[in-house]
Amino acid sequence: MVSEDWNLKWRTSFQDNLVLVQYLTRKYKNPTPDQFQEISYALAQVRNCFMYWNSDTAHWEKTHTEMQLDQTKIDEQKKFIAETSVPLDDE
Repeated sequence: MVSEDWNLKWRTSFQDNLVLVQYLTRKYKNPTPDQFQEISYALAQVRNCFMYWNSDTAHWEKTHTEMQLDQTKIDEQKKFIAETSVPLDDE
């Protein structure tokens, strides 16, 4: 189940971007192409926020894991690379 924090985030972002679109349309009476692009970007943000707010799936949580490496394996790998590597000058 999706947490309420997730829905709250997207709902408030949706509302903020909706207000931004309304503000920009009132600010630019006769918009230039750049101003139309700014309005279009804000409108796209509204659509994205509405889609995520309306969905009942959440994204994966990011986790961080560290694994200890056996030092003998690292030494073996370094030795193998040193023995098998070809210098760039020989190519």
